[in-house]
Amino acid sequence: MADKRQPPKYKLNLYLNNQNADINDSIVELGKELGLKRIKQKNALKLLLFNLFYSREEKIAVPRAKTSLAPRRYNPHNVGYSALRTVLDVLSQYGYIEQDIGRRVFSDNLNITTTIQSTLKLLEFFQKNCWHYSESWSYKKAPELVLLRSNTKNKKLIDYTDTAKSNWLREELTQYNELLADSELFLVKEDKKTGEQDIIDFYEDLILARKFIQHNTSQSEIETTYGGRMFAPWCNISSKQRKMITINGERTIELDLEASSINMIYVMQTGKKYPLGDSYELSVNGLKVPRNIVKQATTIMFNTSNIQGAVAALEEHYLPNVFNDNRSKKVIKKAEEYKRIKLTIKPGDIVRGILDKHSVIKDYFLQGKKMGDYISCLESDRVFEIVRRFTKRGIPVLTVYDSFIIQEQYKDELQELMNELPPLNYNNENDDENTHYWGLLSNT
Repeated sequence: MADKRQPPKYKLNLYLNNQNADINDSIVELGKELGLKRIKQKNALKLLLFNLFYSREEKIAVPRAKTSLAPRRYNPHNVGYSALRTVLDVLSQYGYIEQDIGRRVFSDNLNITTTIQSTLKLLEFFQKNCWHYSESWSYKKAPELVLLRSNTKNKKLIDYTDTAKSNWLREELTQYNELLADSELFLVKEDKKTGEQDIIDFYEDLILARKFIQHNTSQSEIETTYGGRMFAPWCNISSKQRKMITINGERTIELDLEASSINMIYVMQTGKKYPLGDSYELSVNGLKVPRNIVKQATTIMFNTSNIQGAVAALEEHYLPNVFNDNRSKKVIKKAEEYKRIKLTIKPGDIVRGILDKHSVIKDYFLQGKKMGDYISCLESDRVFEIVRRFTKRGIPVLTVYDSFIIQEQYKDELQELMNELPPLNYNNENDDENTHYWGLLSNT
């Protein structure tokens, strides 16, 4: 059963389309059999069938919440939630799909996602009507590569008016996606004894986008100042599994940006990275604080408004109030370590110690989530700039937040750029980072 720990391989693709007349005629006939009369229901049927065919019999995660699927920018078929729910239930009723309706399992603190899967009856429908993979498969329009979501708990995508920068970002992301489409990205398992390799997964039809966060709701233009992360399927696998990724038949290596947020801010403020060794090394009253706790506390301090809030968030991270602790052994071990440290060092003193250690950049701490999203965007911009430079040379680079996966032969060149931490090379006189930063502080 699919849950948040084992997500379905496919999510409902709102852009998928097919121009083949015979395939579309077969959808019309099926719609008549199912008794679907409304235009939005017919659109929903088309969208679901396209996804079910293209998923290769895998389960697909689908939304059933009574909320908009997405604004028109991200929903070119114009499918509403009511029509989607109706068609899902009708397809299930007539035996064309297996539908596992999502639910909340409070005892295990889980959200189970609704999934659908083709039945033998639907597969026979595809075969009878000669559905096949061809050039007729496409996207109704180019998938949106520059996304904007609300700064609320629901994190819904919202519409926006483009700017020169968002248009530029879209062009750069298009070039990156085209390069990935021309590359072979495999997950390969190698037999240590024989050296034989088996392809256990592959990444294709990738549409990687950057997702920004709207903080200023009074303007219609997109904000490209907050968030900006770029998520990919390999972000959901372990670091051990990522070592199995090959690019164009070559082994890869993953390199991490060390203390990327801290060092990025130091570069902005002083022109150099943190100069005194490990930025996450900290002692309080002569006692050393474990590095993972310092790192977590530092991240939290970029997103909270005061010391009390930072301490509360640190407690929630390591000692969450859950009925059944189903966290990994590694996470539980870190939580136990945090409990032991609390016996000798107060969490508030850890926060104050970090402020003292990084007094040069103290104005970036404890300014609230808006500042945290801004810092995240600065970091994401630098990650994307490195990706962008390799893309211009036809060298695919995969990213996992603040780390990079690249063919081993380019390791040194990647390391050189990581040491440089270049800002995003977008020339806009109104986009000066430091000017925006001080303006942001004055409004918090």
